[in-house]
Amino acid sequence: MNPPRSHYLPRTRNGWIATILFVSIMILAQPPIVHGFMNRVDPWVLGMPFLYAWLLGVYIALIAVLIWAYRKRI
Repeated sequence: MNPPRSHYLPRTRNGWIATILFVSIMILAQPPIVHGFMNRVDPWVLGMPFLYAWLLGVYIALIAVLIWAYRKRI
């Protein structure tokens, strides 16, 4: 008899895509990227400093991945 599969690993192709995409986008909101490259205020985007616009874009992308995974019933 085989042991039960772990629920921590995705079981489908779409599950793997959603997981890798989510983690990859999340990396863009973490300190090495945010503090090293994106931590500037000078170019204003839509009335916000660049850093806030960057983080807003990253968080919107994360939410979009979650909505996509929910609609695919992953």
